[in-house]
Amino acid sequence: MKRFRFATIHLVLIGLILFGILAISIRLVHTQLFLLLIALVIFALVIALLYYQKFSYELSEQEQIELLNDQTEGTLKRLLEQMPVGVIQFDPDTFDIEWFNPYAELIFTDEAGNFLADNVREIIAYKRESSANQVFELSGNKYAAYLDLSSGMFYFFDMSQGYRQLGSDSAFRPVIGIISVDNYDDMIDSLSDSQVSQVNSFVSNFISEFAHSKGIYYRRVNMDRFYFFTDYSVLKELIDGKFSVMDEFRKQSQEAQIPLTLSMGISFGSGKHNQIGQIALQNLNTALVRGGDQVVVRENDDNKKALYFGGGSVSTVKRSRTRTRAMMTAISDRMKVVDSVFVVGHRRMDMDALGASIGMQFFASNIVNASYAIYDPSDLNVDVSRAVASLLDDGETRLITVNRALELVTPRSLLVMVDHSKISLTLSEELYSKFTDVIVVDHHRRDEGFPKNAVLSFIESGASSASELVTELIQFQQAKKRLSSTQASILMAGIMLDTKNFAANVTSRTFDVASYLRGLGSNSTEIQTISAIDFEEYRSINELILRGERTFDQMIIATGEDDKLYTNVITSKAADTLLAMAGIEATFVITRTGADRISISARSRSKINVQRIMETMGGGGHFNLAACQLTNVSTIQAKELLFKTIKEDLVENHLIENEE
Repeated sequence: MKRFRFATIHLVLIGLILFGILAISIRLVHTQLFLLLIALVIFALVIALLYYQKFSYELSEQEQIELLNDQTEGTLKRLLEQMPVGVIQFDPDTFDIEWFNPYAELIFTDEAGNFLADNVREIIAYKRESSANQVFELSGNKYAAYLDLSSGMFYFFDMSQGYRQLGSDSAFRPVIGIISVDNYDDMIDSLSDSQVSQVNSFVSNFISEFAHSKGIYYRRVNMDRFYFFTDYSVLKELIDGKFSVMDEFRKQSQEAQIPLTLSMGISFGSGKHNQIGQIALQNLNTALVRGGDQVVVRENDDNKKALYFGGGSVSTVKRSRTRTRAMMTAISDRMKVVDSVFVVGHRRMDMDALGASIGMQFFASNIVNASYAIYDPSDLNVDVSRAVASLLDDGETRLITVNRALELVTPRSLLVMVDHSKISLTLSEELYSKFTDVIVVDHHRRDEGFPKNAVLSFIESGASSASELVTELIQFQQAKKRLSSTQASILMAGIMLDTKNFAANVTSRTFDVASYLRGLGSNSTEIQTISAIDFEEYRSINELILRGERTFDQMIIATGEDDKLYTNVITSKAADTLLAMAGIEATFVITRTGADRISISARSRSKINVQRIMETMGGGGHFNLAACQLTNVSTIQAKELLFKTIKEDLVENHLIENEE
């Protein structure tokens, strides 16, 4: 019941009445005691009136609070009914739904109009067993939820609503990238302080402008390395533009007469930032061992494949003698803690794989007595077969077959893979599976299928051959024992094979290594005898050359007969010979090398990245020397696939225009 509250007029009237009573009493009553009694009564009435008024005011304030609460409750109820936040009240003991707001009804109502109370109870029960603050998914949407068990309240809201307004929640995944300036240290060695300052200013200004234009946060951690942080929306923009920033940097550096390029390793994902950063660093290392001047992007997920951009120029990353010396020490230290070392090349060994194998076996023999170079007698080319026979006659190399190696492997054995870094290319996958630790020594660009159990990897794409890398390791080892003349000759033969008799991919260090091997007794006559080509092989090479067809103006594709088997040596030599012709930038030779296997050998000069083309078809190699193998296709089908792949690569890299 609402309390009566005196208004001002009421108080005036009461005051007049009391004054009138007092005046009349003074007029009529003459006894002083009685007058005092009347005055006392009037004062008591006034005090009672004031007390009543005070009490009335207090009740009125309480009523106002109740009224305010009623208004707030109504406002909150209307707000909960309108705002996109789900509120569900439930019994904390039974999880029975007692009340829900319209938004919760909208989310948990099926097409038939039934409220999915069971789904709500399952979510509540799950969250009570785990965390009160979690995310749940419903109909493809993600909702952030909060559970208050004490009061029996369940709140949730749509996490992806704001993301959808901007495009996609994936656009906000964090991205960590590392930028490396290729060959920075080598270039500034010969520059004056003022010239070094100009180079630093050029690099820092370019990176700053690039980061500012994309809204990227970055920091320079040393003179040739930058770290940056952004989100996937920016990375997507860079991917769509094929990382044109690489071409722009190369163009500006050439105009400034500064021979520098950039390499980037980038990773993204929804996992921990430290894991994303580690993947970014691994991607940068991959970009560098692939020759630099390129970008490698891979999500923080083992099941995701890497994306490659750039690599449009011949390997730009120079090798460092300091790194070679450090790798020699690291490999030696690793060999000191094993009981045996097995060195293996790739399937269908060529002279470089054999030379690297026997060189690495010699290196290991200076540390571990039980060291072996492995070969497969059933899968040898003619020249390699001659070389193996010479080594067996020489008796200085511990050569064993794959079957014998399987018998000798122990749990503490170490495998060294030379001239390849893909498990699918190794001489024997059965043998590979016996080892827990692997060392990789290779001069090909790192690709998918790299051994996950590789404890060390010495990959230098700037080297002419694996034999050159191994010989440098032997040089830095400075062991008392020396390579035999036969061993030195086969290492030299491996270098000569991959450099086409010192006509391609050579550096000053290649000639340094050749001089070292010549000083150990490398025999030119023996090399010629081992590498000599027989008449039938020469005939087959010429047949392939005559079957060549010129395409894309500066390319030749030669296809062997589909019912005739060729060796890999014939295929590769045919590709080398075709490349020697005037006006040719790239050659591809397609042959059948097995009942269900087609091989493609690719060569190029300096404009076409055949390694990128072969990678697309499942192979790999160098910028200007690569190969791949296809199964269950004919040579004609392989040619059609190759032609399509070449065209797509040329269009993508703006070397030709898309005619479609």
